[in-house]
Amino acid sequence: MDQVYCFDKTLLQRLEEYTDVLSGFEVLPASALSKEWGFYLELTIDPNGWQAVWKISRATCESLKIPFPTLVLVLVLNIDFPSLQALVRVIAVQDDIQIPEKHYVPLIQLWPTKLQDRSVALNMATTAKVIDMLRFFFTHLFMPWDIEDDESDWKTKHLESRLRLYYDMKNGVIPKVTSERLNSLLTEARRLQHKKEILEEEFDDSVIDDISNHSHVDYLTDLHLRLLEIKSEVEILENPLLRKAVIRRQLQHISVNNDPKEPKIWLIHENSLLENYITFLEQVKMLYPNDIVTVQPNLSLALENSSQNDSFVLSNGRYDMNIVGALEMGGTLKGIGSNDKTILVSTLEDILFDFQADQALVENVTIDASRSQCAAVIRRGKVTFSNCKIFGDGQSSTHQGIIVLAGSELELKNCEIYGLCTAVVGNSGSKIYLRNTEIHDVHFGLKIYDNSFVNAQKCVFRDCKDYGICVETENNLKGGLHSVGNFDALNIMPEVKTELVSGINNGKGDVVINRTSQVKAIEDLFCSNRDPTVSADLSEEDMLTEDETGGWTVNNEMNKTVVENLQNISPATV
Repeated sequence: MDQVYCFDKTLLQRLEEYTDVLSGFEVLPASALSKEWGFYLELTIDPNGWQAVWKISRATCESLKIPFPTLVLVLVLNIDFPSLQALVRVIAVQDDIQIPEKHYVPLIQLWPTKLQDRSVALNMATTAKVIDMLRFFFTHLFMPWDIEDDESDWKTKHLESRLRLYYDMKNGVIPKVTSERLNSLLTEARRLQHKKEILEEEFDDSVIDDISNHSHVDYLTDLHLRLLEIKSEVEILENPLLRKAVIRRQLQHISVNNDPKEPKIWLIHENSLLENYITFLEQVKMLYPNDIVTVQPNLSLALENSSQNDSFVLSNGRYDMNIVGALEMGGTLKGIGSNDKTILVSTLEDILFDFQADQALVENVTIDASRSQCAAVIRRGKVTFSNCKIFGDGQSSTHQGIIVLAGSELELKNCEIYGLCTAVVGNSGSKIYLRNTEIHDVHFGLKIYDNSFVNAQKCVFRDCKDYGICVETENNLKGGLHSVGNFDALNIMPEVKTELVSGINNGKGDVVINRTSQVKAIEDLFCSNRDPTVSADLSEEDMLTEDETGGWTVNNEMNKTVVENLQNISPATV
């Protein structure tokens, strides 16, 4: 993308840069890293007067009650070097959103634009380069637990090993499944660390002794334990020798799983009365009268030990989902009864299902995605949800139901989706089939982009806070930047076909077609009548301090900002 500075550096280039930044002390503990970066930034970057695209973090979008992702154009008014933050003023927004004018923003969330005001002398190439160095460092190299180990030299212990880990992931040396597992762990760790710091600030010894706060202490303990688990797993991969051993074993496992063999049928039935067990087996016998089956009372264990294209048949009950296993690579997961009697509860805060399968089927279940940022992402192949309910917490402005990436296909049959910000997102090049499906009580029912194919039959979009269907296009529209109407408005989109589709009580309309907003830098910003650096003092409520560093991870579309094309910003490219 020509609008912002982007960098693609080699391992040796990164290693040389960070060695220069951190070489001022023989021993540099983790607690001193931010201070050292502050000194370096103060000597190298422009302190104010430059424009940047601010990629607002998910946490900030949530607090502002705006969709994620959201990009805005900002002017940097001042930089607080010790905290690695900038005071910025919003000068252009991506969409029709309302946010405060001034914010304190982590520098790593700013992408300097190449185009700047012509009347200001700036060294933007250096500024952009150093901010990229800072962003890469705190996103990929600095871990949430590093601050706990403050006695050793961080540079000697971690710099080169973590750089090599990153580039092994980027270059495909580490299997994709392992890279995605590591990315998921690090995303979870940053979120848990943020929660832990908030709780620790609230507590003192007197609060801990208060018996009424024991539940909070237990939760804090759980956070510590989970962070220790993640740390142990990540440190194994960080060690080059152990990483090679892990990769070798995983490649052997992949080779074994790819050998042609009959897929297993797993029967999942938790311990209960014998009569219930017999009833379940009789129902299964009708589906698989002559097949060999494997019985497992724990769904997570079955998924962990499964192979591609296995089938999982669930008895009535409630199942916590903390792993999906080989099902993501293809297979079937079905409840034996009605969907409201078989409930899958996601304990994952990132993505529940991350499909990369040629074919996958989820049937007769209810999916509680209240804790997850997204219920399902389809990266390739075709995934079918049949007779399923998918719901969120009903409050989030960022949670999404199903995201379909380019080249992938989604089929929804007899499904119900509600309680999310956006129920279904179709990226450019995706295919979506909706049959007898009801989407309600969301902000957007279906959001699609240019070159998305949609076929909807006998579907209902009702009680959507914004629109039933939202189309983002780069094409020019008659009469302005957007067009609102009923489902007939979709007739101008040749790849969108609807039949017997209805909308009921949708807040702003059944259908909106938007010309995608373009966030562009301003060449004559300081030549306008209004000096953008002058404003009345803002109250504390107007100032928003972002506490979460967020980040972009390797080979993970759910955590990667596509800055190469600001004109086609999709919720899938978060």
